[in-house]
Amino acid sequence: MSKNLSRRDFLRYAGVAAAGAVVASCAPSPAPAPEVVEVEVTRIVEGETQVEIEVVTVTPDPNAAAPAPSVTIEFWTMNYGDAEIYLKLIRDIAGEFEAETGITADVQMVNWSNGMTTWLLVSQGGAHPDVGDMWWLYSFSKLGRGEAGPMPITEYQDTYWPDLEDRFFAGTLKDVLWEGEFYGIPWRGDIRPQLYRVDMLEEAGFSAPPDTWEDVTEMAKALTKRDDAGNVTQWGYAIGSSVPLQQFFQCLWQAGGEFMTVDGNTATLDTPEMRDTLNWIYDLVWTQEVHPLDLMETGYDPITMFEGDQLAVIGSVSDSAGQDLERDFPELDGKWAMAIPTMGPANRSSYSGAGYWGVLRGTEKVDQAVEWISWLSKDENMMALAELLVRVSPNKNVMASPMWSDREWKKVIVETLEYAHTSQHPSTAWSKLVANNPGAVIYDLFYESIVEKQPIDDVLARAQQRAQEEMDKSG
Repeated sequence: MSKNLSRRDFLRYAGVAAAGAVVASCAPSPAPAPEVVEVEVTRIVEGETQVEIEVVTVTPDPNAAAPAPSVTIEFWTMNYGDAEIYLKLIRDIAGEFEAETGITADVQMVNWSNGMTTWLLVSQGGAHPDVGDMWWLYSFSKLGRGEAGPMPITEYQDTYWPDLEDRFFAGTLKDVLWEGEFYGIPWRGDIRPQLYRVDMLEEAGFSAPPDTWEDVTEMAKALTKRDDAGNVTQWGYAIGSSVPLQQFFQCLWQAGGEFMTVDGNTATLDTPEMRDTLNWIYDLVWTQEVHPLDLMETGYDPITMFEGDQLAVIGSVSDSAGQDLERDFPELDGKWAMAIPTMGPANRSSYSGAGYWGVLRGTEKVDQAVEWISWLSKDENMMALAELLVRVSPNKNVMASPMWSDREWKKVIVETLEYAHTSQHPSTAWSKLVANNPGAVIYDLFYESIVEKQPIDDVLARAQQRAQEEMDKSG
């Protein structure tokens, strides 16, 4: 049996065979049988190139290393923006990774519509990838109980990310550090600065937005307008623009409160900090009457009110609000601006959501999985993702780029990242506690105390008991 080899392949083969002959002379095992191969030989005869076939015999090297087997890791990511464009970018990055390392990253997309169910199942021992684009590390880790779900990769940190704290904002790293272990790289952010109407403030005699809770109360009174019949034509302030519960999270944090202890075992709803927060919001809504009354209703839309000259200040908005206003409301150019969060009784805090790339327990390809995360977290790849999605990045180098410094509002967003307070919590019951519907513990707490004006002491005592029962059941 013969083989066809090019001259280049033959020379390599013959070199290996010669080396093998030397090794075989002192090896206890017999040398492999010689092989007859046909080799293309190129000659130049009288200025013309001629290709001939020669038959030669070579002996393979028994000690030559076999080619390294190809390795494929499975990577699950959520869908973002235009899913097709996003998926192409990730797969292009995976292609470059494979060309460099020989490791194939099989990219698969998980839709947000079933994302929570998917990762809950993964964390309870269900089918899982090698690497995931995840969130809520604390809850999913506790749910997995060290057997499933997120896997710590602390031993790899110094090798792959020795400059972790220099490259990433401290607040965003809280989303990947849990109980002394390092779990991955935060790659996307959701930070909430203030948004205010410059023209409305100037008309009321203010040259700057509110900086403290006291400023909010006083300025909102001056910024609220009513017609002759007493109907509000311009509201002074709204605590937030997102789903009802997220509006009030950062108010509690600014007061120094939390929803539970750091170990996730004890609810902390019935506290002085929670009372201060609810009393302040209640005062804005009912006593001063400077805040929209429908803050918990389905159709509540502060951003539309802001765009329609009906609202002066929103205490927290999505970091995408700036690009939306520039694109859709050019007539408001110069009439709005952003500011860092207000200072509450205890601190400044901004709601911070984040996603991270992490390894899953049960994978047999930890080294390759970590190498893939390291590749994804290269500055140029994180920059490409930020440019495509036009959202903030936890990476300081990305946020220092011209993309995030060519507008004053963008600079404010970067500064707001310094006040990031993670929105995840260390209890497997967290998703139930904060479900955005009646019947969920924290929703009821907020609705009963602010909208229904029930006595705060009664509301908090009831909420504390309910929350603790849910947390005890979840373990």
